[in-house]
Formats: sequence, C-alpha cells, structure tokens
Amino acid sequence: MPLWNEIEGRTLNGLPLRKLLRSEGRTAWFTTEDSAGQPAVLSVFEALSAEDSVQARLNTAARLQHPNLLVIRDIGWGRLEDESLVYALMEPFDQTLAEVLRERPLTPEETREVTESLLSALETVEAAGLHHGHVDASGVLGVGDNIKLRSDSLTQRHAESDAPALAALVYHALTGRRFSSERDALQLPAPFATLVRAGAAANGSLAAMRRVLSGPATANSTAAAASSATVAAQAEAPVTPVAATPRSPRRDELEPRSRRGITIAAIVIMAIVLAVFWYALKRPTPHIPISGEAPTASTKPQTPAPAVPPNATPAGDAAGAPKAAQPAPRPSPIKTPATATTAPAPGERNVWHVVVYTYTFESAAQRKATEMAAQYPQFQPQVFSPNGHAPYLVTLGGGVSRQEAFSRREAALAAGLPKDTYMQNYRK
Repeated sequence: MPLWNEIEGRTLNGLPLRKLLRSEGRTAWFTTEDSAGQPAVLSVFEALSAEDSVQARLNTAARLQHPNLLVIRDIGWGRLEDESLVYALMEPFDQTLAEVLRERPLTPEETREVTESLLSALETVEAAGLHHGHVDASGVLGVGDNIKLRSDSLTQRHAESDAPALAALVYHALTGRRFSSERDALQLPAPFATLVRAGAAANGSLAAMRRVLSGPATANSTAAAASSATVAAQAEAPVTPVAATPRSPRRDELEPRSRRGITIAAIVIMAIVLAVFWYALKRPTPHIPISGEAPTASTKPQTPAPAVPPNATPAGDAAGAPKAAQPAPRPSPIKTPATATTAPAPGERNVWHVVVYTYTFESAAQRKATEMAAQYPQFQPQVFSPNGHAPYLVTLGGGVSRQEAFSRREAALAAGLPKDTYMQNYRK
C-alpha cells in the first residue's frame, strides 16, 4: 500500500481522492464530491482482508442518528493498487476544535456548550452498546452552527468508557494544555473542576459527568421548593396546646395565671416558628457528592463574559442514555477561532515549529525534507517527531519562539510553500 499522500488525485470506486486532510495509520480522510457533485469527506480504511467486518462496523455507526454525530451518507469498498479499501462517505465540516485550540483556549461558556453537545452524543453511543474511542480535539467538528463528533470510529463496547477522554478534552479546551492527572482539575473554575474529576476518576462515567452538569440547578430548585413548603406548613398548621393537669387554683388567682400561661405559650410557639423559618431560609443548598470530589474554594457560580468569535476558516487538519430534546442551535465556538493567544503555564517551555508536511513513515518524511533542502535551503527543512513515532513532520528548522515561528511561516508562504503550512507549540 503506498503512502496516503501519494494517492491524492486518484479515484476510489468513482469517488475522487482530493486533498488529504488527516492520516491515522490504516485510516485517512480526503476531501471529495459525492455522485451529485456535493462536497463531502471520504474516510478510507485499509481493510487487510477484513472488508466485511469493517463495513459491518461502519453500517452500525451509520444507523446511529444524533444531531451531534457526523452523518455517514454512504459506505462501500474498492481496490487501489491491488489493495482492498473500505470507505465511509461523510458530510463535510468547516473546522476542527484542534485548529481553534492552536490559536486560543475556549471560554467557559464555549466549553460548556461543547461539553453539552459531546456528552449528549456519547450518551447515545453508550446506550447503543458502542464505544467511540477517538474523543479528542481533532475529532470535534464544526458543521455550520452545530458541534459534531466524528462517527467513523465507533466500535462495539465492552467495558470501555469514553468519560476519561471527554474529561481530558474539557480540560484541554478550557486551558489549551494536555490533561495528565486529576490534580490538574483543581485549578479549573466551577463546575469544570468537579466535572473533569467526575469523568477522570477511577470510577468515572458519563452518568457522573451528567449529574455535575444538571445537578446544581436541580438541587437549588428542589431546596427552594422544600423551603417554601416548610414555611407554608408552619404558618398554616393549627397550634394545639397540650393541657397539663393543674392544681385547683383559688378563685382570686385563676384569671391572672390563665393570662400569664397563654402569654408564655404564645411566646414559645412564636420562637419555634421563627427558628424554623430562619433555618429553612439559611440552610445551605444540598450538594450532590461525586466520588473523588475535592472541596472547592467557593460554591458561587461564575458567569463568564460571552465570547464574540470571528468568522470561520476552512478546515486544515481534520480530523449514551436515551436521546434528550436538543436546544435551539447556537453559533458554534469551533467554527470561529479568535486571534488571541494564551501565555503558557509556568514551568512550560514555549517551543514552536513550522510544519509543512505530515507523513506516516519516517523514510518518506526524510525524502521530502531532502527534496525541500535542495529547493529551499534557507529554511533548513528537517524531520521532527513530537512523540518519537508517527506522525513524522517536515518542519522548517528547529524549535523557535512564537514570533520567530510566525516570521518563518510568513517567509515560507511568500516563497511559495503550501498555504496550509502552520505553526504548532509542542512544548518539548
């Protein structure tokens, strides 16, 4: 099987393989057009003699319908260079969350919107007995005003849960940094500190994350109703004094003592009613405990300032509980990245690379770097692997500061290098 980028421009079962959007070992995404000439994305799988099982998995995913799952329009297979390939024809998207996070983290309001959308989709996936397995920023897609999760990766669920991956994604979206442990969540504002811990804990689950998102509002309304009912019951209940067996009073003291007893009883009853009323109003709102939750410094909810995102840019690197009624769609935070940047956290290095090409195999990346060195020696092309294995990136020089990387990218574009050349801070 040739490299994925080497089959750009070829045709698979009548579908053109246009631009390579992403490669993931045995899977790659290409831009294409369907039989009606409408834009689409083609997810191609190297079947390795397992065409039937791959198509069956994709058919199961295509039958699962949810507003926050990317639509699979068609499934098929074909041969290319004596290799059997299975494909899923999917609806196109505008941008990925990964592209937005290269420029800035999301605001708390945007993060909550993304979390609500993804949690709803994953609850449907889990209820169908499936496991997503690829909940990451590159698989969160902006389609118009909707936030959608890729659906070509769904498999049968055994004991796996997508809750830890969703918790890590929430942390990444809110801070721009990678999640490493539950301690990282302590710095987040409410309710995200509890939300991330609910998903990342050893017994974390989507149900626990849902309780965090919907629990506080429910608890507050329940407490308010209980307080009102308690006050009303105390105010309306008749007071029935308990008569004690009195001694036989003298006629001259009967009337004054009766009046003093009534007065004292009234004072005591009034004090009891006031105490109950005060307690009902002042007691704290019940808290819904979640396993592993640490106490927060303040329970006062924070209201973040709404973000005003700019216009969307085209895609670069592309990428369950019963269904609930979906709210009216709001503008997607994924679709409109802002230009503001966030300073790295204390102790992190700021090492930027200018990336031109991405390869699955190191030898292919090295060949491309050698070709570029002959044509563009001033940019010092070289091969860089962020993780010590695929993907292998062809970059312009080594790690530099953000400003230097920006200048280097502008110079590369002016020299005629690909327009999708981008900057990335790998912090290593």
